[in-house]
Amino acid sequence: MNNNQFSLNAISHKELNNFLNKAKKENLSKDNPENHKINSNQEFNFLIQNWAETSQKILLILNKKEELFPKDKNAKSLIAYGAMCAHINMALQALKATESD
Repeated sequence: MNNNQFSLNAISHKELNNFLNKAKKENLSKDNPENHKINSNQEFNFLIQNWAETSQKILLILNKKEELFPKDKNAKSLIAYGAMCAHINMALQALKATESD
C-alpha cells in the first residue's frame, strides 16, 4: 500500500471527532453518590465489626469479676457493671439478628 492511499475501512480524523463528540460521556468520577454509598457502608461494617469484637473482649473481662472488682466496691458499682453487661449482650444479640436477615 502506498503512503498516499488509504484503506477501504479507514476513517477520517473529522469523522472520528464527530463520533467522539456524539458519544455518551461516561461518569468516571470517583466522587459519585454510588461510590460514596459503598464506601460509607464498608466503613460502617468495619466499625460494627470492631465494636462487636471490643464488646466481646469487655464481656470476657467483666466475667472475671473476682480479678476485676476489689472487695471494697459498693453495691451500686456492681449493679452498674451488671447493667452494662446486660446492655452489651442485648446489643450483640441485636447485631446477630440483623446479620441473619
